[in-house]
Amino acid sequence: MSNRLPVFPNRIREHRLAKKLSQAELGQMVGVSDVAIGYWEVEKRDPRLSNLRALARALKVTTADLLSAPDNP
Repeated sequence: MSNRLPVFPNRIREHRLAKKLSQAELGQMVGVSDVAIGYWEVEKRDPRLSNLRALARALKVTTADLLSAPDNP
């Protein structure tokens, strides 16, 4: 059974699109390929902790924000 949070990949994509970044642009900011970003967004792979931190920095959000469900008003 997977320990993956089902919302996590959607949060990466949601924040990436909100910043109007392509997978390639975000990958360059994080230091990974666009393929890695794509894999994370479709749940084929999980990022390492160091990459999770780099994602949060690049997207200007916290790691907790990437790992949690959005607040529903």
